[in-house]
Amino acid sequence: MPTTEKIYPEWVQTYRTRGTTVKKKGDAYYLYKRTSRRVPGKRYPQPVDTYVGIITPEGVVASNKKKVELTEIEVWEFGFSKAIWDLCPEGWKKPLGDEWEDILKIILSEWSPQSYLCRGGVKKREGFRCQFNAQASSLSRRIFKENGTGIKDLEPLKGVYLVVMGKEKAVSKLWPEQQILVDSLGLSMEV
Repeated sequence: MPTTEKIYPEWVQTYRTRGTTVKKKGDAYYLYKRTSRRVPGKRYPQPVDTYVGIITPEGVVASNKKKVELTEIEVWEFGFSKAIWDLCPEGWKKPLGDEWEDILKIILSEWSPQSYLCRGGVKKREGFRCQFNAQASSLSRRIFKENGTGIKDLEPLKGVYLVVMGKEKAVSKLWPEQQILVDSLGLSMEV
C-alpha cells in the first residue's frame, strides 16, 4: 500500500492497492486508477487519474459510465420505423419475396424521411417491379387488420430517436403516451 499523509478509515484503506489512489469529496471516497504520462516540456511524468468507482463499506461500486466521442453524432427517427418493421405482417412480406425489406425501406423513407432504416441509403424505386402506393396502402390495411392500430396511431412514435455517437447507440426516452402505445402493441424499443 502506498504511503500517504491522509488517514482514511480501514474499510477505505483495503481498496488502496498499488496503482490506485483514493480521493475524498464531502463524505464520499472515490477510487481512481493512477498512471503517468510523459508531457513534452515537463521534467517528470505527469499523473493521470482514471475514475474507477465509489468506495463504500460493502465494496467498490464501479462506474457504469462510458466515455463517448461527441463528434460525428447522428440523430435518426427510430420509434415509428421500428414499430412498422416489427408489426409488418408475414402476409404482406411473403408475396414480395426477398425484396420485401427494400420495398419496406422505400415506403418508410416516404412516411418518415429521417428513419434509422435509411441510414445506409435506400435503393431506387425504378429497380423494383411493384406499385409502391398500392403496397403502402396494403401494408397499412394489414397492420390495422392484425393489430387494430393504424399508421396514424403510430405517429407519436416519430418522437422516439436513435442517437448514434461513434460506435455507441442510444434510444431517447419514451414519454408516457409513447410508452403506453408501445406496451399495448407488445413492442420493444431497444436497438
